[in-house]
Amino acid sequence: MNKIKKIIIAFFLFIMYISLSLIIESRFKIVFNSSNKIIGNISLSLGNILILLLLSLFFVPELVEGFKKLNKKDVKTGYKNWLIGLAIMYASNIIIILINKNIASNESYNRELLFKMPLYAISTMVIIAPIIEELIFRLSIKDVFKNKWVYATVSGFIFGLMHMTTVTNPLELLYIIPYGALGFMFAKTVFETDNIWCSIFTHMTHNGAIIALLYLSHLLGA
Repeated sequence: MNKIKKIIIAFFLFIMYISLSLIIESRFKIVFNSSNKIIGNISLSLGNILILLLLSLFFVPELVEGFKKLNKKDVKTGYKNWLIGLAIMYASNIIIILINKNIASNESYNRELLFKMPLYAISTMVIIAPIIEELIFRLSIKDVFKNKWVYATVSGFIFGLMHMTTVTNPLELLYIIPYGALGFMFAKTVFETDNIWCSIFTHMTHNGAIIALLYLSHLLGA
């Protein structure tokens, strides 16, 4: 498969992902303001599962092969890269918060969503979103780039940019740095292990840990 064809496929999958996400988003606005949150949570979760299944069809061989050859060394590489990305993310977040005087709008939105629609938020953030995002932002473009650092930089930048959809002021664009750093390390993991599951697992761990910390903070009244 030549590079042009790979780029076209990656672009098609990206557009497909954006289009399906917008459909879910339009449904979300209705559910968010409705009185029956339970049915809404379930319907939105099922919608995201459908998106996941559709996108996964394009990567069945990679997913199956990756799962079969998964090993402790590669998983360890994934978590080592994640910890480095996490350190960069938190350090840059602290600096940017001091400049911007507020957390990222995307983070604020996710926190509100987590407490108002927990079933949808947890299932999406911990399971569905990590798989979808690793397929779209990592696996779909992996074979386009031969150089690890170019691949990780492009993947990280796109990943960071996609987390800027709720920006309310220009200074918030600085948050591309922490999100991008994490995306960079996820991509580095995929390149080094040649296994998308390693970045999927670390991405799930990251989101799950963040949610657990938010709930703990909430319970402690912080």
